[in-house]
Amino acid sequence: MDEKNKLTTREQLKTYFEIGDQPTENQFAELIDSYAHLSEFNFGLSIRPSATTSSKYYHFYKADNVMNSGAGHKIVESLPDVNPKEIKGYSHILSRVVYYKHLDVKLVGDIDIKKHQPQIIIERYKQRKKLPNGYVKPAGFYKEKMTDAKRWNRKSEYIVENKESIIDIEPIHYFRPHSDYKEFLPSGSINKSESFKYKHRKPFAVVQAILEININGIIYRSRPVGMKIILGSSGTFDAINFVFH
Repeated sequence: MDEKNKLTTREQLKTYFEIGDQPTENQFAELIDSYAHLSEFNFGLSIRPSATTSSKYYHFYKADNVMNSGAGHKIVESLPDVNPKEIKGYSHILSRVVYYKHLDVKLVGDIDIKKHQPQIIIERYKQRKKLPNGYVKPAGFYKEKMTDAKRWNRKSEYIVENKESIIDIEPIHYFRPHSDYKEFLPSGSINKSESFKYKHRKPFAVVQAILEININGIIYRSRPVGMKIILGSSGTFDAINFVFH
């Protein structure tokens, strides 16, 4: 942090206003700048699907021993004329082009990019799960560790550099593959009949986006923007899209 934007500690501020002191204009300015203005808390995200559609070609693999694999599946970006490579411990089950939408994101509120250092946090919805130590982790939204997200070709944090931006979350990586594209399920979900099916039986995954900003060294979070990632499974050109709630 440069000297211009360096915050004055509370201890230092108190020394400006001791008995007999005559605080200067700059010291009063430091005091004011050290507190968050009410307008700084009126912030959030406006998100919608992009108007354009992108596409990528993928090879899909399933672990031969899911329980002991550490990663029950792999999704590898490739090209249509490239044959799938052999991956030890995994079987190739499908290759196809996937069409999908990006996210058009706008920051809402009086946000200064340099001052507030905004970033977007993606949290995945996870089902109730009993861990090996016996603890039952309740269902809810959780931010993935960066290392875990990277393993699945996802990101849980996006640094914001402009008030309007386009984010490519590569939504196919939020699904667990199946030999039948229509039978994909959310990554990490427990297979239950007809669960995670949207209109026309389209599979979906649930996530939420949260804006984090830094005010005087304290992190504040916006209200989450919830969304369903809908798998485009009605045909080859049916794109993965988003429904917001």
